[in-house]
Amino acid sequence: MKIVRDVVVIGAALGGLTAIVKIASSWPGGLPVAVLIALATQDQPARAVLQIIESYAHVKVTMAVDGESIAPGHIYVSPPGKHLSIGRFGVVRIDPPSFFDAAQPSINRLFAAAAVVYGPRVIGIVLSGAHYDGAQGMRDIEAAGGVTIVQDPEDATAPQLPKHVIRTDSPSYCAKASEMGPLIQRLVAGEA
Repeated sequence: MKIVRDVVVIGAALGGLTAIVKIASSWPGGLPVAVLIALATQDQPARAVLQIIESYAHVKVTMAVDGESIAPGHIYVSPPGKHLSIGRFGVVRIDPPSFFDAAQPSINRLFAAAAVVYGPRVIGIVLSGAHYDGAQGMRDIEAAGGVTIVQDPEDATAPQLPKHVIRTDSPSYCAKASEMGPLIQRLVAGEA
C-alpha cells in the first residue's frame, strides 16, 4: 500500500535560508504538499525572508498565522521569535517563546506536532544551523512512520545542526540542498 506523503516540515537556522531557496526553486507549483518551516533568522526582517523565498518558490508563501488551516501548495514560515506548531485537525499553531526554550523557533516542537497529527505522511528536513535542535523531532517523525532528510554537513553553511542530527539519529536520507527538491518529489510520488 502506497503511503501518501503530503506534509513537509523544515527546520533551519544560520545558512538555512539559502538551502530553503534551493529546495523551493526546484519543485513544481503543482506539488501537492503543505510545507511548514521553523526558521531562525535573527539578522533578517521577516518581510525580507518571505520575499526571498517567494522570489524562488512556485507556490504561495506566507508568514504562518495562528488558527489557519494547513493547505497543500502552500509554504508557511514561522513568525520571528515564535514557535510554529500544528494543532488537531491540521491547523497552524503559533506559540510565544518561554524563558526555558533553547531554540526559537523550536524545530523539535514543530516536528513532534507534525508526527502526532500527520504520522507517516510527514517528510522532516533539517538544514544548516549553528545550534542543536531537531534530533528528537526527527526521531518522532521516524517513529510515526515518516521520512527524514538531513542536509549534508559539507553542503551546509553552519554544519552543527545537521551533524548533531546525524550523530544522534539515523536519518532516512542525507543530501545536498540542491538534491532535496527532486528527492521530495520522488517521495511524494511514492518512488523513493
